[in-house]
Amino acid sequence: MVTELLEIAQEELEHFQMVHDIIKARGYQLGPERKDSYVHELFKFMNKGGNRIQRMVDKLLLSAMIEARSCERFKLLSNTIKDEELSKFYYDLMVSEASHYTTFITFARKFGKGVDVEKRWKQLIEFESKIIKSYGTGESLHG
Repeated sequence: MVTELLEIAQEELEHFQMVHDIIKARGYQLGPERKDSYVHELFKFMNKGGNRIQRMVDKLLLSAMIEARSCERFKLLSNTIKDEELSKFYYDLMVSEASHYTTFITFARKFGKGVDVEKRWKQLIEFESKIIKSYGTGESLHG
């Protein structure tokens, strides 16, 4: 698991480098980090008690959810943006995020001994649906 998670971390850093390169090439600067309300709200789902396995499963499922939603957003962007370079870039990110999602949820199922991973996943989906509804209908990538 550690080897695959390190590969994901390296890939995410490469994505950040690519984003930064595109920003610079277009004459912009990376702005200050903004609070990600969506992720912040999702963290409230995390099992604060429980045992190590339960906490690990929650972290893996939370990561899977974030990657799945990113995949959806990148698909939407890649299909609608008129800029061909960014369309391809977002498509490639979509494919990558889909792979990350499946890796995280597979690890939760594989290493979540004693945890009803499917039940917990459904609970997270229900929790997330309340977060999404609270945002209304404004356009946003992560809250």
